[in-house]
Amino acid sequence: MPSSSGKTTPDYTSSAAAPVGLQVPVCHLEQCTNFNPVKGTRPFTDTSKNIHSVLVFDYRIKDPAAIANDYDFVWGARLDNMQIYRDANPNLLLSYYMTIHRDNGIFVDQTNPGTLAYWQQVHPDWVLYKCDQKTPALEYGDKNIPLDITNPEVVNWQLQNYVQPASEAGYDALAVDNIDMENIFGACGHFDKQGHWVQLYTGSNNDVRWQTDLANWVIQMQTKLHALPHPLLLIGNVSTGVVSLHAPTLWTVLEHVDGVLNESGFTHFGNHTLVGNDWLQEIQYIDSVQDLGKPFFIVNQVQKQLAPADTEWIYASYLMCNQRLASINISGFKAYGYARDYPELHANIGSAKGDMYQSQSVYWRDFTGGEVVVNPNNASVQVTTSGTTTYVDPYGNRPGHTFTLPAYSAKILLKG
Repeated sequence: MPSSSGKTTPDYTSSAAAPVGLQVPVCHLEQCTNFNPVKGTRPFTDTSKNIHSVLVFDYRIKDPAAIANDYDFVWGARLDNMQIYRDANPNLLLSYYMTIHRDNGIFVDQTNPGTLAYWQQVHPDWVLYKCDQKTPALEYGDKNIPLDITNPEVVNWQLQNYVQPASEAGYDALAVDNIDMENIFGACGHFDKQGHWVQLYTGSNNDVRWQTDLANWVIQMQTKLHALPHPLLLIGNVSTGVVSLHAPTLWTVLEHVDGVLNESGFTHFGNHTLVGNDWLQEIQYIDSVQDLGKPFFIVNQVQKQLAPADTEWIYASYLMCNQRLASINISGFKAYGYARDYPELHANIGSAKGDMYQSQSVYWRDFTGGEVVVNPNNASVQVTTSGTTTYVDPYGNRPGHTFTLPAYSAKILLKG
């Protein structure tokens, strides 16, 4: 299906075809590895070698200098940590956190957040309500009031209170949360300055006007960010929900952000492991965003104590779709802000020799330092590696040339 720019969006429906991504390695010249979409901004890191991590918030980090070189990007970096990061790792991309709708951010006085009564007094026409015309369309139980982003006054307020201070503070990017293509909280409309009800949306989950208004906000905000004296990149937490991955409105958003953070990952927001066609579609989606030249930050929330098989599955899935612009995070369920270390992060797997492919009823990808094999199917499979190379997994186990790969499992095989 054509996107707004005339490009063709990928076909996610076939489970037989491996996803088509960037053919790697392409080249190692500066024009191939210096991913710098906007003049005056910090380049994105080439993630083609080994596993690269993103830190999602840093409010629980006690020693920022100690972990600065473990990450390529910090989503929501604390202002008082910025100089520490800069001194320890000048290449680290640092972002300022804000939400697309709600009245929160570190440059706004959060000791006295705006209540509904406050906003009804100062800007009653800014408040976004549900269709009962009484209840604010609060997101995720957050008490911060949702605002109507179609109102130019709201956008100017965001620029003055969030964007300009973030730029002046030296941030590299704006981390915009909750770009939810699904109208998940039933937003419906607002009152005008004369007190008359203005209905914008149906209140249903899949509302094209809601999606269009998000896309329009992203387009104008990216333009304003890039035009600042100290330009900022726009990294969006984009969630699709019930909205199709083919939706033109989604691809308009993807074409006008500078990078994507996604909290669904391979664990579907911590609810269950993605398997089968769902797993394949996620791989294809991550590939396709990178094909646009955008980095993809994959967040994997978990609600249990992780075993080696769990982390190996997540990191192997990442290695299947990393096309030189993907990074990954594993976090407890809504328990962000921690620096976590797993054996896979130290695996010298090297760079991919090509794209993922199917063989022996599972998916493989060849790397300069080994092999990655994933079985997203509901039955175990016996597989055999090619050649005579001896492999070891990140935990020191030697599986041999022929081994059984259980259902919904993976192996990272390192030459050794």
